[in-house]
Amino acid sequence: MRTPISLVIAATVIGVLAPMAASGTAQANTRFTSCDQMHRTYKYGVAKDKASQDRAVRAGMYKPALKPQVYSASYKSLDRDKDGVMCEVPR
Repeated sequence: MRTPISLVIAATVIGVLAPMAASGTAQANTRFTSCDQMHRTYKYGVAKDKASQDRAVRAGMYKPALKPQVYSASYKSLDRDKDGVMCEVPR
């Protein structure tokens, strides 16, 4: 029995893209409970938006990662000064 080429291509694409999508989703939904834990993944903290990221740099911090989904999962406990950046690291 011959398998149509379109089925082979579809199966290959799904096999390649499914693990990539799963890993991106897992990281995006990561919730951190401490800055030490966050710094293992994001060395200089996480900003909720570009404006917050830029403000942190102007204030003398290292440039935090721009990860709005990560920020929204943990900001209540980790953004103590409510500036839109969690666990920022001064220069």
